[in-house]
Amino acid sequence: MTTAAPDRDRTTTPILWVDAEPDRLQRDLTEVADFAPHLMYYPPDPDSGIPHGGWKGELPRWPFDRPVPESLDALIGAAGVPVAVVYRAAYPMVPPLIYPLDPLPTFEEWTQTTWHVAPGGSLCLLRSVGAWLPEASITELLAKAAGWRIEYALMKAGVIDQMSVNGIVSDPSHDHLIIQAAHRQTDLDEESPDHDADGPH
Repeated sequence: MTTAAPDRDRTTTPILWVDAEPDRLQRDLTEVADFAPHLMYYPPDPDSGIPHGGWKGELPRWPFDRPVPESLDALIGAAGVPVAVVYRAAYPMVPPLIYPLDPLPTFEEWTQTTWHVAPGGSLCLLRSVGAWLPEASITELLAKAAGWRIEYALMKAGVIDQMSVNGIVSDPSHDHLIIQAAHRQTDLDEESPDHDADGPH
């Protein structure tokens, strides 16, 4: 008796993580709504460029368990931090990618580890590939992204020359530099050639 050969032309439709992990999706929806209510969830849609779903909107400026430093508004503005969060096919075994939308890191900053930006423009928020735990909350990464925005401003103001290893989320050592950076940024803005473009001549 012969055994029929397997059907090599048969294709299978991959299962999306949102279908394989409905409890995790519900957990993310609940936790993100509580942590960052101005983020909007987008379900998987191959035609829109987010085949596995994601989020877009604003993160809170200071989602940390310590007082907001003086001059934070002067440094990064009063609005939240705009980001795009992109799930990957293997989530939650791998973390989502988080892209800052404003400010946009330069191409040169993509290539320098001191800025904590990956070559594709997403943020490097973990110390190593294995640092992500599948059971971890996505809000841990969102908090790190909010901290990245502040450290990016500190870098741009020239008060630090590299971002902290652990991130400002759990490392308050840079908090006191925020007021210094805000003052320096104000000075730089005032010295800008465009600053007096509409002023008296």
